[in-house]
Amino acid sequence: MSDDNSEPGVPTTAQVAEKADQVTAKAEHVTESVVHVADKAAERVTSKAVEVPGNALSALKAVDKIILRLNKLIGTPGGLSSFLSTLNYTLYILAYLHTKSPEISSFARKLVGLLKSQVSKPATTTLIVDGAVPAIATLAGILSRTRTTLRLFGLFPLYTWLRTLLAGPKVGTDPVLHRIALLQASSYFTYQALENISFLADNGIVSTKVISFLNRGDSTTARVYLWAYRAWLGGVSCDLLRLAREAQLEGKRRATRQKMRDEGRAVAVYQDEEDAKVDAKWWTDLMIASAWLPMAMHFSSATGGLPGWNLGWMGVCGLVAGSTRSKALWESTLHP
Repeated sequence: MSDDNSEPGVPTTAQVAEKADQVTAKAEHVTESVVHVADKAAERVTSKAVEVPGNALSALKAVDKIILRLNKLIGTPGGLSSFLSTLNYTLYILAYLHTKSPEISSFARKLVGLLKSQVSKPATTTLIVDGAVPAIATLAGILSRTRTTLRLFGLFPLYTWLRTLLAGPKVGTDPVLHRIALLQASSYFTYQALENISFLADNGIVSTKVISFLNRGDSTTARVYLWAYRAWLGGVSCDLLRLAREAQLEGKRRATRQKMRDEGRAVAVYQDEEDAKVDAKWWTDLMIASAWLPMAMHFSSATGGLPGWNLGWMGVCGLVAGSTRSKALWESTLHP
């Protein structure tokens, strides 16, 4: 008789063992799948975790480099003035873009009036209270007054320049160019002196009696500012006279060299390159003078200035006029 103790419907020991092996195999497969998915997820997380700090670090390095270059720029002669000027005129352009909104166009005109200084300059908070002047315009006004404050010391180099010119022209200097330079130095010195007096009077440092003496009994600074800007216009105009005279002299020199070539005589080998440098400098100086001219004409007018003048034009003219100097100073910060 068979020794099988199994009962109908009950799995045998072998079947149970086989099922257990299958379950174990499936469990191992599921475990391997979970581990694989977890590894992939960990790789993605690690990749992103490394990638984000890398980008942030690059951005921090770029900011650090810019700050170091700005610090070097501010420390160079004329660097602070150039930086403030560029920032100031850039803000004028941005402020003008805000004036495209009708609600604040009137306040932009107030800012232009503030900068023109035809009346005593109000405090910055006067414009802020209105609530309609963009913060950019307010900052531009602050920078403008900061630059005016720094120009208080501008009389010293102007005095030195004027004193040198009064000693007479140097050997080989064109007498016409010397007289133009003397007129320009006198104009800029007059402008700076009158602006300093007016600015200090507006801040209660110079007595109103001084303004009354200069202004035929009027104690306000509007007329003194006006004559200061007219002196500035004279200085800018001298640049145009200088350029015209330089062009005349350079034309004669080149005509002489051409005659020498025609006669078969030797001319400097690199003369063409030198001529190209002279031309580039002449055109750059013309661009700068042409940019300052409309601004000087506007502020020196007693009848409201140039038609259509606004913060946008002021910003563009100022940036163009200072672009060459600012670019050269900024590029110099690349070198150790």
